[in-house]
Amino acid sequence: MVWSQINPTPLNLSFLFLSGSILLYTVLSRFLKETLLLAEPPLATLVGILTGPAVLGAVEPQPWKLGNHVTKELARLTASMQVFIVGIELPEGYCSKHWKGIGILLGPVMIGGWVVCAILIHLIFGASYPSALVISACLTPTDPVLVATILEDPKATSDRIKYLLAAESGVNDGTSFPFLYLGIFILKEHSAGAVLREYLTVTIAYQCIASVAVGISLGYGANRLLRYSHERGRITENFVALFPLALIFFSLGFSSTMGMDDFLLVFSAGIGYAYHGWLEHAYQVNPVATSFISFSLSIATFIYFGLMIPWAAVTDTPKLSLSKIGIFVLLVLLLRRIPFIIASKRFNPDIKTYREALFCGHFGPMGVGALFLSMEARDILNSSCSRTKMQPGDDWDKYACETVELVWPVVCFTVLGSVVVHGLSMSIAKLARTLICAQKQHTKSLCTSDDPSTGSESMDGGMYHDEESLL
Repeated sequence: MVWSQINPTPLNLSFLFLSGSILLYTVLSRFLKETLLLAEPPLATLVGILTGPAVLGAVEPQPWKLGNHVTKELARLTASMQVFIVGIELPEGYCSKHWKGIGILLGPVMIGGWVVCAILIHLIFGASYPSALVISACLTPTDPVLVATILEDPKATSDRIKYLLAAESGVNDGTSFPFLYLGIFILKEHSAGAVLREYLTVTIAYQCIASVAVGISLGYGANRLLRYSHERGRITENFVALFPLALIFFSLGFSSTMGMDDFLLVFSAGIGYAYHGWLEHAYQVNPVATSFISFSLSIATFIYFGLMIPWAAVTDTPKLSLSKIGIFVLLVLLLRRIPFIIASKRFNPDIKTYREALFCGHFGPMGVGALFLSMEARDILNSSCSRTKMQPGDDWDKYACETVELVWPVVCFTVLGSVVVHGLSMSIAKLARTLICAQKQHTKSLCTSDDPSTGSESMDGGMYHDEESLL
């Protein structure tokens, strides 16, 4: 019978569900974004949670047997795509012209957030300080996917703040690696001299400085190659728009092969590729392919994240509980960035007012980059943890096991809280602006009806437009 031919595997159903979700969101995108004021990440995460094993059980990721490696590579690809797009969309020479403002966010603000998160992890979950340093390092990067929801809203804040947040999200996904590897070296090397040597030579010199130089060279070389071919009519217009996609994969493959900092190299490649401003023609010929792939990866990653949230770890891990996680997420959202950005406002030339400082401090979302770093830390420290399970080791190996046990659930639930708070913040802001505008229009109509001599231009002053924007 024909019904015997219908025997889908869990992976077949998952592909069907995932592609169907993307199609449905695509056809309803205007309604969801402009009428319901919903951003993609929280909506995609909600879809994953509802259809996953925690609620309906319609999609079960465990039978896929894809392993952590596939999850890690999906996060790596999604973050790389986003940081490259940030790199090519920044104004020419932005990072060199605004190095001080970006440097403050990457230096004192990131270091302060790293230390504060480590202290909170130690106090709330009872983790050792070496473990807390590794886990908190995973929470240092801001997520370019969630930051993009701010950039899409023309009334969210000024372009000056948007570019600053975009540049920070592109750079600090890569600059978070030094924080992560410092904690990992402490757990693995057990010697201050060995830690310092590995950290300065491998992490700082090779993975960071060399990655920036190689990334800019690759991007600029690709720009020159494409320009040379395009000016001589050796490439068709359709393939011009696909060239950046190939460059993203090439840069990512090169950095992974050479053991460099993936996100920093890919972001630098985007900066180098956009050099001299030639992208007005080359990139915008047909950006549909790049935009759709980036959108699909983001949606797929957050749906997959909703499916993979380790709800059972709350009860299975002795050091975790629902109340502890809730308190930790709340304190991280309040203390990770806001105090340090407000304190450094007077030194940051790109932040003019304390309201802008509060805005920048609030919008430091954690997302795909944090998930990738947590999986990276878990993979690296698994060897030390496995050795401890086979034979009793020293305290440092026990700290490694503690990190492996805690890093994934702590980071996942923190990212979930960030997705909800930061993803819905712009929706709430848009709703507030809509209500304010409606109230203003209603007041204006009443005033006009009561006083016919009042001109229509009386509400067109700066005060009205300033109040219309939340900043």
